[in-house]
Amino acid sequence: MLEYIKGDLIEIKEEYIIVDHNDIGYKIYTTSSSIVNFKEIHKKIIVYTQLIVREDDMSIFGFSTKDELKIFRLLTTVNGIGPKVALGILSSIPYKSLVGVIISEDLNTLIKAQGVGKKTGQRIILELKDKVDHDMAIFESNLLQVQMNKSDDTQEALDALIILGYTKAEANKAIDVVKDSSKSVEMMIKNALKILSR
Repeated sequence: MLEYIKGDLIEIKEEYIIVDHNDIGYKIYTTSSSIVNFKEIHKKIIVYTQLIVREDDMSIFGFSTKDELKIFRLLTTVNGIGPKVALGILSSIPYKSLVGVIISEDLNTLIKAQGVGKKTGQRIILELKDKVDHDMAIFESNLLQVQMNKSDDTQEALDALIILGYTKAEANKAIDVVKDSSKSVEMMIKNALKILSR
């Protein structure tokens, strides 16, 4: 029903964004990766969406790329994987790396994702290995570990920003911008606060 929504990014929260289209505010659940790509409040964006309708709920899930939406849809075809669990997986492992994990049958990495136990991980690999786009995959395990495990300094700065009242999504976004140019935790926090206060 909804292929995409194009509008102004009004608000960013940890698990969702608000997009204004024709004076209607759409609450769209999304991943941390997509939130980073959307970047700036009050900018016009395109969100590729999936409308999920249930007896007692109607929710929109959206992504910054068609490919991430495609992987989300595939994940929700796996028995026991609902949209919220699929979102948690994609927030834990970027979708290109997730494709690499599935193709290489890397169960140990997959079960580190939010909401994935051993049996669920095995089902994901079994059911999706031949369905995912192999050309999309990233196999560099070192890159994946960098993405999944922030350095101690980065984590310390992130925790400090959250204590100061910023959401995890806001803090992550700011830290990602300043971490390479900041020589200490204190400098990282200071530079991140400059971005967040704009």
